[in-house]
Amino acid sequence: MTPSSSKLFEGGKPESDEIYSVSRLNREARYLLEENFRSIWVEGEVSNLHKSSAGHLYFTLKEEDSEIDAVMFSGDRKKVNLEPEDGMALIVQGTLTVYEKRGRYQLRVRDLKEVGKGKLQKKFQQLKKRLMEEGLFDESHKKSIPGYPRTLGIITSPSGAAVKDIISTIEARFPAVTCYIFPVKVQGEEAGGQISESIRRANLLREKIGLELLIVSRGGGSLEDLWPFNEEEVARAIYDSDLPVVSGVGHEVDFTISDFVADVRVPTPTAAGKEVVPDQKEILNDVELYMDRISNTGISAVEDRKRKLDRLISSFGFRIPFRNLEDKSQEFDELAVELLENGANVLSQRRDSLNSLVDRLSNANPTELLKKGYSVTYGESGTLVTDCRDVEEGESLKTKLYKGIIRSVVTGVDEDE
Repeated sequence: MTPSSSKLFEGGKPESDEIYSVSRLNREARYLLEENFRSIWVEGEVSNLHKSSAGHLYFTLKEEDSEIDAVMFSGDRKKVNLEPEDGMALIVQGTLTVYEKRGRYQLRVRDLKEVGKGKLQKKFQQLKKRLMEEGLFDESHKKSIPGYPRTLGIITSPSGAAVKDIISTIEARFPAVTCYIFPVKVQGEEAGGQISESIRRANLLREKIGLELLIVSRGGGSLEDLWPFNEEEVARAIYDSDLPVVSGVGHEVDFTISDFVADVRVPTPTAAGKEVVPDQKEILNDVELYMDRISNTGISAVEDRKRKLDRLISSFGFRIPFRNLEDKSQEFDELAVELLENGANVLSQRRDSLNSLVDRLSNANPTELLKKGYSVTYGESGTLVTDCRDVEEGESLKTKLYKGIIRSVVTGVDEDE
C-alpha cells in the first residue's frame, strides 16, 4: 500500500452505508436544493436559447460574471404569453434543482416576465441608430459587385462550415474564380479586431493579387456568437473598404450591423457563394441561345429581302423596265452578300468569345490541372495547405493527384525554396 493510500484509511475503511454512489449523491443534492429553494425569483439575461422537439426551452440566465442553466418544460411554457429570445432580460420564477443524470445544477422555470431587451440588444440598437444617422447604411455608398469576378477574398474561420459551403458553391457554379481565404476568429473577444484588420489587409493586397470583392461570413449562432459582426470597428472597416463587401452572417432570420453596412447582404454563407459568381451552365445556355437568335435573324432577313424582290419582279411596272430589274437584282445581291458577311462576322465573334470562356472554365477545372502534374495537399484538419509555414514537423499530410492519393508525414520545411 502506498503512503497516500494508507493515510486515506487511517481511521479505518468506511462502512458501505457511508459511501455515496453518484446517483445517491445527486439525488440527495437535488432534495436539499429543492427543499431550500422551492420558489425563487431570479433576474438575468437570456443566452444560448434553444427549443427541443417536445417544446421544452433550454437556456442560460447570465449577468456580467456569472450564469446558471435553466429549463422550462412545455407544460409551464404554455401558461405564459411571453416567448423568450436571446438577449432578453427576464425575471423568472422557479425551483432550484439538480438534473440527476448529469449532476447538473439548474433552475426549473415555471413563470417568467420581461424586464427589458438586455444589454447586448440595447447596445445593438444604439449602435445601429448612431451609424444610420452618420450615413453608413445609405444606399448611395453601396458599391456594385462584378458580374464575372476572377479573384475574391473570403474573411471567415478556416475550419468552420461557412467556408466549406462558400467554396463548394463557387466551385460548382463558376470554378474559374480564384478564392483567397483570410482566416479569422468569428466568435469571442478577439474576433472583431481580426475581422476588421483582415478587411483592411485585403484592401492593401487588392492590386497585388487582383482582388475584386470580399465575402465576410460565418454560420448561425446566438446573439453573443454573432456579436463580433455587430462591433463598430468591423462596421467602419466594411464602410471604408474600396472593395465591394458581401455580408453572409448567420441564418436567414439573423441581422447584424455588418449586414446593414455591407454593399450586399445575403441570408447565409451558401447564398454568399451564389451571389458573387454566375452559374456556368446558365452562361453556356445563354450563349447558345444568343447564337441561335443571330443565325435565325440573318436567315429571316435574307428571306424577307427575297420575298420583297419576288413581289417586285412580279409587279406590272417592273416587268416593263427591264433595266430596273437588273438594278434591283444587283442591289439585292449586294445586300445579300453584305448581310451574310455581317452575319458571319458576328457568328465568328460570338464563337470566339464562347470558345474563350469554355477554355477558361476548362483550364480552371481542378481535374485538368491535376492531369498536368499539379497536386493538392491537405493538412490533418482537412484544410488546404498553401504555405509551408502552415504545417509542422511530424504532421500527417494528404496529397491528391490526378490518380490516387499520397499520404505523407512532414520531416521538415524550407521557406527559401
